[in-house]
Amino acid sequence: MSKEKDNNIVPTVIKGPSFGYTDNFPEREMWKEIAKELNGEFKIKYNSGHDLEIHNISIPHKKWDIGISVSDSRPLKFEISFSSSQNFKFVLSWEDFIERILKKFSKSKIEIGWKEFDKHYLIKSNRPDLVKETITKEIQKSLLKYNVYSISYHTDSKSRTAELICVIQRRAGNKEMILELVEMFKLLIDSLVNARIIK
Repeated sequence: MSKEKDNNIVPTVIKGPSFGYTDNFPEREMWKEIAKELNGEFKIKYNSGHDLEIHNISIPHKKWDIGISVSDSRPLKFEISFSSSQNFKFVLSWEDFIERILKKFSKSKIEIGWKEFDKHYLIKSNRPDLVKETITKEIQKSLLKYNVYSISYHTDSKSRTAELICVIQRRAGNKEMILELVEMFKLLIDSLVNARIIK
């Protein structure tokens, strides 16, 4: 295998979720800067053994908080809680080979309409119409650009609340990437409001 091919494979492997450990200590300053620029809050926590460092960031957007977390043992994740107006659920995740075959034979497959995006992601939902309305082209571009691993939106009908959880990748990434992802989530929140999914 050529050196050029080796170099192309390494970033792909690093970007995917893994069960290994990473050192988040060097990312402290980046999170402090991001929190300061976006009027957010940055906190450092540790596990019970005090050997794993956890970074928690909270970024305000209108009346919601975009929660970001990453630790030495867990991937970069975004979480947002809402008051829900509709029973809406969806899961968007990487599409592997087996899932691609199953998708071809499934009547419930959801396609957004952009071939590159539909080929990369598998989407399941109880409301395909709302998925197409909320996952705009701009959001799709950001998801593909950063090879986001998964997004799930789940509504609890009894409490009329909902939670959006997004797993990005194993490492924290760089400042530009985080800022662009925060903007993507702001757009997604606005889309959910416009579709009257959240209030």
